[in-house]
Amino acid sequence: MTDAPLYAPPRIVTRAQDCDFYHTLELPGHGLVQGAWDLRGGLDRYLGHTRFAGKRVFDVGTATGCLTFYMEQQGAEVVSYDVCPGMSWDIVPYAGNDMDQIRRQVRLNVSRYNEGYWFCYRALKSKARMVYGSVYDIPESIGPVDMAVCGSILLHLRDPFLALANACRLARETVIVADMVPRRRFLPWLAARGLGTAGAGLLGKRMKLLPRAGDYPRRDCLWWELPPALVCQLLGVLGFEDARVNFHTQMFEGSRRLMFTVVARRTRPAAMAA
Repeated sequence: MTDAPLYAPPRIVTRAQDCDFYHTLELPGHGLVQGAWDLRGGLDRYLGHTRFAGKRVFDVGTATGCLTFYMEQQGAEVVSYDVCPGMSWDIVPYAGNDMDQIRRQVRLNVSRYNEGYWFCYRALKSKARMVYGSVYDIPESIGPVDMAVCGSILLHLRDPFLALANACRLARETVIVADMVPRRRFLPWLAARGLGTAGAGLLGKRMKLLPRAGDYPRRDCLWWELPPALVCQLLGVLGFEDARVNFHTQMFEGSRRLMFTVVARRTRPAAMAA
């Protein structure tokens, strides 16, 4: 009996109507495909003005692959990572819901996002490699990478620290974490604007659970508010103490949303396995 191959073989997907797209992208031969997030023109800020040329990069939670394809175009060798058909993302278990039915729908959604990735992959002539799996059990066989990128995924995870630790374990140099700043924190952000990491402290370090009774389905996959200073603290624990923060805005479903990005560099070796 042989182990399953690590990298998923590329799939040929030719019909946009068979796909869902998490990101809006311009595709050669197809034009514009619409997704909830439109990062066009804002990707450099989203990724913390990082240079990727010659780097091996791990894109955790790639979805449609917008970050993967951008970093590849900047000269990176990219390994994409995501859930696949038969798997579900973390769903908030609101009381009274039929969780089996919800998971079936999520698996269908996952399948259509996977198809969207391969549709864009083919149109952009990408050479990125895809690994499917759980963020809580990232295979060590992926090997070391120079950088790991977690683009707006931690707020969607039941255990964001475990996922972050798994991604950090592989990164030799840098970890990039992007996430949203809640609208209610807009005024503190104005005070922090331009102050980078020091200003991020004005937003506090308190982690907040987002779902409340009665929120379903509005927050069926939104778990946490994670301020940038807390993300810096978590990364420091994992050996990435040299961190900087930038604030930026991106388009989500037609409206501008405030975001932050932490770029943290490794200062200590990863913890050794027992």
